[in-house]
Amino acid sequence: MTPLEIVDATAKPILEIGRGWMLAPATAERATELGLELPFGFWVNGRAGVLGDVGADVAAAGIAFMYPPLVHRYWNSRPAALSAGEAARAYAGAAAAWGREALAAVPEADLVEVTALARRVADAAQPSVGALFAGWRALEVPADPAGAATVTLNVLREMRGGAHISAAHASGLGPLAAILAAPDQVRGGTAGAERFGWPQPWPAADEVGRAEAERMTSLICAPAYAALDGASGPRFVELVTAVRAALD
Repeated sequence: MTPLEIVDATAKPILEIGRGWMLAPATAERATELGLELPFGFWVNGRAGVLGDVGADVAAAGIAFMYPPLVHRYWNSRPAALSAGEAARAYAGAAAAWGREALAAVPEADLVEVTALARRVADAAQPSVGALFAGWRALEVPADPAGAATVTLNVLREMRGGAHISAAHASGLGPLAAILAAPDQVRGGTAGAERFGWPQPWPAADEVGRAEAERMTSLICAPAYAALDGASGPRFVELVTAVRAALD
């Protein structure tokens, strides 16, 4: 398999694995324990918390696809006793806790292997692919196989997210138009634009621009996936597919 083929074969399952723990009831419960506003307080502060205690506009730059004033609201409502870094570590902890339950049926040897291969990709990537990616790559990885796999696969999710920010702008869409043209019913279309706080009027969905943005996103990610040579590329696809299938 080529690096680009590996990227395209694993992008959706990695996205859906991340969605599994981000939308889990236990993650929302942890957000409430930390005093973070639902529904997106943990998502904003947990993801962008790796940037440190920066201004809200910097957090909005990292998040990108949420309407910036809404990012400001969630970022600025974080309890004073909870630092940005602590929020990020708590979010990673929520991911790991979810993984220990959700991936219980996946053999530990497979979890160890998928983590090692994912880490190989993450370590090969340039930090400039995305600030949130670079920050998540620097987080401590849990010691247990399921927790490590969940957090490390999220590093690759953030890598594609950072690449997609650049691609959305380069394709001429920008964040809002990219959301409106997304076929994903959870985060795309007019429902996605509304969920992420973008005010109307909204532009018409640009399917051609969206396809070009997705193509460029994969191209940005592909050099890092070149670290998977020989049989390791197909094996990574097999493992990621198996991890995703364990959630059904």
